[in-house]
Amino acid sequence: MDHAQIEERVVAAISTVLKRHFETVQQMTREHAAEWDSLKHMEIMFVLEDEFGTEFSEEELADLDSASKIVSAIEAKHAA
Repeated sequence: MDHAQIEERVVAAISTVLKRHFETVQQMTREHAAEWDSLKHMEIMFVLEDEFGTEFSEEELADLDSASKIVSAIEAKHAA
């Protein structure tokens, strides 16, 4: 799976959970989305763990506050 495919699936998952369309991936951050609170964050991460067959540690979860960081983390886990 390449970067574009991972990004597309991450964007789709975040958009679905937040019920919001984002113009760019760079706008997909907790800072730019008021509805991306701690409960929605956990829901997003659970969806992505299922989607990609991976798990994130508590430390990772705290740092993954944007779509681009999430994509990078998934790429790293799939490369390992």
